[in-house]
Amino acid sequence: MGLKIKEKNKLFSVIDNTWGTPYYLQPIKLGFDMSIVSATKYYSGHSDVMGGSLAVNKRVFKYVEKANKITGLRLGPDDAYLIIRGLRTLDVRLDKHQENAKKIANFLSKNKKVKLLYPHKKGSYNYKMWKKYYSGASGLMGLKIKSKSKKSVLKFVNSLKLFGYGYSWGGFESLALQQEFRELGNRKYLGLAKDEHLVRLHIGLEDPKDLIADLKQALRHVK
Repeated sequence: MGLKIKEKNKLFSVIDNTWGTPYYLQPIKLGFDMSIVSATKYYSGHSDVMGGSLAVNKRVFKYVEKANKITGLRLGPDDAYLIIRGLRTLDVRLDKHQENAKKIANFLSKNKKVKLLYPHKKGSYNYKMWKKYYSGASGLMGLKIKSKSKKSVLKFVNSLKLFGYGYSWGGFESLALQQEFRELGNRKYLGLAKDEHLVRLHIGLEDPKDLIADLKQALRHVK
């Protein structure tokens, strides 16, 4: 349906493929015109690069090439080197991110106060769509935490000892971030209730047993 609308109205379609990367999802083969990936994240894998990539089909290439010549945008040589270095281990790292994330997801899904936003098993969030188009899942997930106390949710995040606190995910380390309502904008599809709070987790390459133990002790603060 989406592709028919695109062709009828002569629109260009674009997708942010940072979560899946081309290792788990290949949008151009599905009919998208453009696929954007933040190379700052899984491509580099070490949270030490600023960059991005744009993959396009033949239909769009001439426009992108023209825009590139006009703007003169170029990636720095050091960043390019670090991204190439990271790409050599992309498959190994993503497989481990997925393995760890599924173990964390299985643990969190048993907690009544937590609604998991991650397609880790049949019946989970967006599982059908994920199963249809993706060949795997990365380490980024969302948690809807049910609590009347925002402070207790913040205490949960701040009590994590093995999770860093930061926005830019996709590196080797695990991260946690509590999302404020003002940061959510008009994303009504999340359907957050008044007593629900959104926390974003990125599951890194640490021992999953240690991560689960850390989450378990921190979740005690959620009231």
